[in-house]
This record gives sequence, structure tokens and C-alpha cells, in this order.
Amino acid sequence: MIIKLLSIQIPQYWEIIKFAATKAEEVDNEDLPVYLNWFLHLLLSDKTQCWVRLDEDRTIIALLITQITIDKITTKKSLHLRCIFSFRHVPFDLWREDFDLLIQFGKQEKCDNITSASKHEKIWEIMSYLGCRETYRLFVYDLE
Repeated sequence: MIIKLLSIQIPQYWEIIKFAATKAEEVDNEDLPVYLNWFLHLLLSDKTQCWVRLDEDRTIIALLITQITIDKITTKKSLHLRCIFSFRHVPFDLWREDFDLLIQFGKQEKCDNITSASKHEKIWEIMSYLGCRETYRLFVYDLE
């Protein structure tokens, strides 16, 4: 079962959210304080949404953060999947159930599409399985 946490529930689950977000987004240690303050602000102000998958014992086994964004050029509204993290194996059919709920949420919020970005090949596999297509890859050259 997947549920959306209310912003008032974020402090109660903050340690779990913080762990999952920093692992999924691979935040460098020196950037952690600023990242976590910014991220907590987004969650508490309802600018992002936190979804959790619970097992039959109501233990969190997966976590997903979504954010509604608007493209500055096309003005298209997207439901962006920011952070996808599982604490243990979640079969593809359960990700499908979760994605179906996110599709409903995106439509309810009048989004034009659902987007996601990740460095992790397992997330690429899940997104492909769910019917998403790759639109571009980001390359970085460090100047230091």
C-alpha cells in the first residue's frame, strides 16, 4: 500500500526521509546541510510530496518524493519524481501500482506529464518498465 504523507507528518518521518533522499540523490557531505534545509522546507510547505510504500506490518519499504514543476519555456506542468528509494526489494508489479496512483495524482493536479531523472540503472529499468521513455542524458565536465 502506498500513502501520501501530510506535511504535518514530515517531522515524524524526517530521519527516514533524510536517509532515503540523500542516498537516492547522492548528495555530497559538504552540501548536506544546505540540501537538507532546502529539502525540509519544500516538504513542510507542501511544495513537494512524500509517498511511502508500507508492507503488511505497516513498515516503510520504499519512499518517493514528487514535485510539481512548470517548464519556463513551454509552460507545461510536470509531476517530477525526485527521489525513488527502496529499503528492500519491491517487485515491478508493485511499482506499477504506485505509478498508477501517481498518474491519477498528476491528472488531478492538471499535469501534462510525469518526469524523472536518476543516476541509478535500477531506476532506469523501473521507469522503462512503467512505459517512460528517455529524452536526454546530462553530461558534466568538472573544472576543478
